[in-house]
Amino acid sequence: MSTEADARMLIDKLLEQAGWRITDKAQVSTEEPTADGRADYLLKDTRSRPLAVLEAKRFTIDPYTAKEQAKAYAQSLNAPFVILSNGQEHYFWDYADGDARPVMGFPSQADLERRANIKLHRKGDIRQSLSLQSLPSRFVFKGEEIEARPYQLECLKKADDALIAGRRRMLFEMATGTGKTLTIAMLMKRWLQTAIISRVLFLVDRIELAKQAKETFDEYLRDWPTTILYGGKRSLEGQIVVGTLDTIASQLGGNGFGHGYFDLVVTDECHRSIYNTHRATLGHFDAIHIGLTATPNPGELHVISEHERRLIRNTYIFFDCWDAVKKEGRPTFEYGIQRGINDGYLSKYRIYHAESVLTYDGAEWEGEEIKPGAWGRENCGKRQWIK
Repeated sequence: MSTEADARMLIDKLLEQAGWRITDKAQVSTEEPTADGRADYLLKDTRSRPLAVLEAKRFTIDPYTAKEQAKAYAQSLNAPFVILSNGQEHYFWDYADGDARPVMGFPSQADLERRANIKLHRKGDIRQSLSLQSLPSRFVFKGEEIEARPYQLECLKKADDALIAGRRRMLFEMATGTGKTLTIAMLMKRWLQTAIISRVLFLVDRIELAKQAKETFDEYLRDWPTTILYGGKRSLEGQIVVGTLDTIASQLGGNGFGHGYFDLVVTDECHRSIYNTHRATLGHFDAIHIGLTATPNPGELHVISEHERRLIRNTYIFFDCWDAVKKEGRPTFEYGIQRGINDGYLSKYRIYHAESVLTYDGAEWEGEEIKPGAWGRENCGKRQWIK
């Protein structure tokens, strides 16, 4: 039967992987006396002040059950955070805001200290801090004074409400042409100003989109430096990092990005990212996650492949927006094409269904006959190459 000592061996290893020197009592002390007993671990900042109590449990015990005990230890030691672990499952808890949440690993000393500093600059809890910051009715962008659109303010309000309610995953569905990037920049600025976050990762699937996003952030978020992270050697990052999923995936762990490095992770065109190793990349970060997409609910599409339905469904599930009973997605905020047209922000359109010689007559490729129907939407998800 496993013991707590077995779990502590794994916990020690995980702490070391996160950069903690577990033999340095100025960083990590064990069996720390408190008014209510002894804390298994006390993690400290660079001035040896308490940061987090880490409560260890054996493999067979859900560490979440120890949260109240650990909270009492943390309050006694004036540590702002609690970490719960049995060596295999882990929870992080800012007990002044919300509940303990599952995490993939432990934060580094630098990231934990940064989070403590964010709390010191925040005016009260999340609700209080946001209530003191008015929504931006007008702002200057690219040399022009612009009036915020009603749907942009609605998006910011719904994001605030979701965060106050304890939701750390959100999905924004906005039709192409309605300004997803600028809207998320407005939200980023609001949360940066209110000390909800201090570091942001903005993920794209192509470097061209990274450059476009940086242009928007450089203009609207001038007080918070933005950098594009390319492949290869890691450079000094700004408070806002823009990069592709592949680049970020190559720089996780070790001397790369730790679990607590970012406070907010925004994934553009997120329905393309929730699959294979990319889902693990997103899950690596203990952060608020926001997905951006123009892809509609699959129920609105009459012609769609099963592969596409699966990608969209997985997107809703990852961002905690899937209604398992009704089997449909419910985004945190939605602003579709029809609403944009009705509001006068998008132009009316007509759909033309175009056929080609291939779709009419089929083709022959390397001795294999490809029938006309093989080029239809039912083959989305299958790779077909024409050279």
